[in-house]
Formats: sequence, C-alpha cells, structure tokens
Amino acid sequence: MTALAGLCFFLLAVPLRSEPLPPWASQVTALVQNGGVYVEGSDGKPLLDYQGKRPLIPASTMKLVTSLIALDLIGADNHFKTDFFMDGSANLYVKGYGDPFLVSEEFPLIVAGLKKNGVQQVAGIFLDASYFQEIHVPGAANSLNPYDALNSALAANFNTIYVVKAGDQISSAEPQTPMTELTRVLAQQAPGGKSRINLAAHPKESLLYVGHLLKAFLEKDGVAVSGSIQTGTVPGNARLVYSHSSSKTIAQVIQALLKYSTNFITNQIFLVLGAEKFGAPADLDKGRRLFNDYMKTKLGFTDFYIDEGSGLSRQNRISPYQLTQVLKAFEKFKQLLPEKVEAAILAKTGTLTGVNSLAGYFDSSRYGTVRFAIILNQDAVNREKIAKVLYENLK
Repeated sequence: MTALAGLCFFLLAVPLRSEPLPPWASQVTALVQNGGVYVEGSDGKPLLDYQGKRPLIPASTMKLVTSLIALDLIGADNHFKTDFFMDGSANLYVKGYGDPFLVSEEFPLIVAGLKKNGVQQVAGIFLDASYFQEIHVPGAANSLNPYDALNSALAANFNTIYVVKAGDQISSAEPQTPMTELTRVLAQQAPGGKSRINLAAHPKESLLYVGHLLKAFLEKDGVAVSGSIQTGTVPGNARLVYSHSSSKTIAQVIQALLKYSTNFITNQIFLVLGAEKFGAPADLDKGRRLFNDYMKTKLGFTDFYIDEGSGLSRQNRISPYQLTQVLKAFEKFKQLLPEKVEAAILAKTGTLTGVNSLAGYFDSSRYGTVRFAIILNQDAVNREKIAKVLYENLK
C-alpha cells in the first residue's frame, strides 16, 4: 500500500466529528438513561434525533396508534351499534358488537327506540356476546381496578360498577345508574366508601349485568319484564326490532379514551377493527394482523411490533421516530388530545413500571407545528422535564 493510499484509508476509517449539540439538546440527552427522543418541525425535518429509531415499549402512547387507525378506518362521525331482536314469545335478545360506550345514559335512549318500534312488554332478556371470543389482554392483571376491566362484545359502564359501601349497605354512586340485585352481589368485595371496580372476576355476571340494567330502565318506563335474564345467542327466527347507534361519535369516543387513558375503550376498538377486517368473532390475533398490516402498508414502518392496542403489553415496540409519524397522520385530529405539561402542549402520556413516555405537539414561531415523541424505558420519570426543555427552546 502506498503512503497516499494509506492516508486515504485512514481518513475513511475515522468518522468525521459531528457538530456539537446545542445546550438545550444536551439537556435532553442528559435526561435519557434508556430510551429515545425524536423531534421534528412541520416540514418533517428532524430537530433532534437521539436514539429516535430505536424500538421501545411505548406504554399508553400506543393509544395514539389505535386512535389514528380507528379514525381512518371507521371514520370520525360514525357510531358503534347494539342490536335488539325479539322472537315469537316476546323474548328480547341483545347482541353487542363491542360498543365501548354502552353507559347508563344510553339506556333511556335504547328504551325509547324499543318502544317506538312496538315493544310494549318483554318476557325474558337474553344477552349475546358472541361477536368477541373470550379475551385476555396481555398486560392486564386480575385486579379490581378499572384499568384491568374485561373486554367483551357486550358490556355496560366500561364493564365496571360504581358503588358506595357503608357497612353492609351498598348503593349506586351515580344518579343515572339504578341499583340492581346483581349489583349488590357483584359489589360484595368492594371497599368501604365510593369505588369503581371492574367485573373481570365475574365474566358471566358482567354480561348479565347489562340485562339487569336494561330491565330496570324498561320497567322504569312502563315496559314490563316477566321472565328471567340469561345469556344466549340470537336465534334464527328472531326479528330485528331496533338497532341502537351510540350517541357518541367515534371522535368523541377517541377524545375520552385519550383524556382518561382508558385501556378498556382502546382494546374494544382494537378488537372491533380486527373483526371488521377479518370477520367475527373478534380476537387479539385479528387485531394484531390489522394493526401490523396498517403500520407496514399505510405508514411504511418496519422493525416494530403491536401486541394489543392500549399499551398494557410490554411486548409492544415502536420507536420515537415512528410515533412522530403517527402524530403527523393524526395531526388533523390533534385537538382531541388533552393538554399536558404546558397549556400550549397537546400530548398523550404513557406509564408502566419502568416506562414513561410522552408524545404530542406544540406550535413554534420558527418551525410551525412541532411533533415530538419521548419514550423512556427507565425508572426516572423525566418525560415532562424533557418536554419543557423542548417547548422553551423551540417554541
């Protein structure tokens, strides 16, 4: 090798020095022990890429992905539905399709719809949840906490009950929800005072709870129910008497799930989307197929994995860069996000043990709409500190 050739080889082998990071960027990187941060302006040019292409556990920022796909594939102005059938013996069959917002406020509307369509009396009530298979979301625990609520094709009040317990006395903690005998049975393990507990430990009873609530609202409005409440699929000879569209649009449902970070609502949507694409019954594999296909074909992603839609699973993997691209596609819906950190920042948080994340937007006089994603797989909860540094230096 000649001296000149050797010198050329040396110059190629030694990387050129990169420009030093500005002080604000150094502040950010000092707060990242194990994670990544990606920031870009409205033109898509990166303002900071610190391990931004690294797949990480996103926690509840995964809900941004679910929200985007739902708004794209279902549509912001559409509604979830629940169907009501009657057979020749006046039995009423309720078939659910995963409406995540079948709450007490919907039941008077349902009763009005049934009465308008000629239902004056009911024998038995049958609950049909066959649109979903039995679902156990990875990452959900067997606790009474609402965030561990069981997903189902037919569930009332987010598959939870909200009660007040004073000694042996149990009553409803909300005026719009009547007390039923089944509620008293299900609330036996409730702590003293007010509590909202999920019904995951009682999957059959949680389905029957829908029927007990419906009976209470029917009888309150003068429709007698003479028979029992049971589970059962809709028979072929039953006729559709009413199809109830939720009073909430998909956009309103998304706004609620982002504000309250509701795992139940998010995975209801995840499961419904899979069943809509690949056919009933809904299951986790169909949701995974749809989400992974969408991210590959619509967003052009590689090197990621979606296990479920809410961020509960530690198998979920997405990079900060990919999350900013989700934000880019979601930008026309950004007002559905809650305010975080500073009043001018719209963002979604994510929290698991050893995981904290934050992704969203703020306006900048220099860079237009700034999109950022912070995913930290570490114990130190530094997401808000990082977001403040970004906002103060890039606004």
